Amino acid sequence: MLNKELKGIIPPIVTPFDDAEEIDEKRLRSEIKFLIDAGVHGISFGGSTGEGALLSDGELARGIEIIRDENKKNLPVMCGIIRNSTRDAIKAGLSAKAAGADVLMVTPTYYHGTSDEGNYEYYKRLTENVGLPVVIYNVIKNNPIMPDVMKKISEIGLVIGIKQSVGGVHSLTDMISECGKKTIVFAAQDDLLFASYLVGAKGAISAILTAFPQICVQQWNAVQEGNIELAKEIHYRILPVWRKIEGGAFPGKIKAALKLMGRDVGKARHPILEPSEKELHELKEALIKSKFI
Repeated sequence: MLNKELKGIIPPIVTPFDDAEEIDEKRLRSEIKFLIDAGVHGISFGGSTGEGALLSDGELARGIEIIRDENKKNLPVMCGIIRNSTRDAIKAGLSAKAAGADVLMVTPTYYHGTSDEGNYEYYKRLTENVGLPVVIYNVIKNNPIMPDVMKKISEIGLVIGIKQSVGGVHSLTDMISECGKKTIVFAAQDDLLFASYLVGAKGAISAILTAFPQICVQQWNAVQEGNIELAKEIHYRILPVWRKIEGGAFPGKIKAALKLMGRDVGKARHPILEPSEKELHELKEALIKSKFI
């Protein structure tokens, strides 16, 4: 089992690429240091924000190695696994484990989906073969993990949590109500983080955290300390920016936002495109209005 506490602000780091669309290790190291210095409670690599579905097993492993190298505070390191078969998920998980990942964050299968029993077997075989703790990344709209299924999957010893990304705040509260005593429930809907903490989420793993780590840590701490007004103020400062990032090929938009704030992480891997001139202008205006630039 995991010997580090898993809670709080765990940003899913972007994957910087160079002009040849290879991982830019220097820029990745810079982002890791920036997040750690912001006071985050862990780092996730290879999720959807990090374009994980476009990364090979070797690239996932290399990203984890670099994070481990820069992780002077010994924070929990999570590796996203976004694959379409049990076999491929196991292979990716073993690569991440060998590279030093503490936890896997694993989506249900994207392409074909499966039955509730298939999802149970997927996570059972994965944990048995890899031997690392798993947080389910509940993001697949045509293959969601519902609370009754999560109850059963939580009986698998190494399944320790769920990142609840589908169904809005209603699904989050249902998951916390029905499964929160058995498993860690993380918030993941960027426009609902404040509300998610109030209803009992044990932290968050979502794209906006990697854009604004310092202020998101401040918001989390404010909720823990009962300073609800400050947490609400932060929510309404961030929200207009998120509205310009969400939707479409958002990894390209979040990379554009980082660049506008002075953190050049390159472009997204093709076929994810850059924001249009209109989108970029609106994003810049939102960042200015919210006083991030």
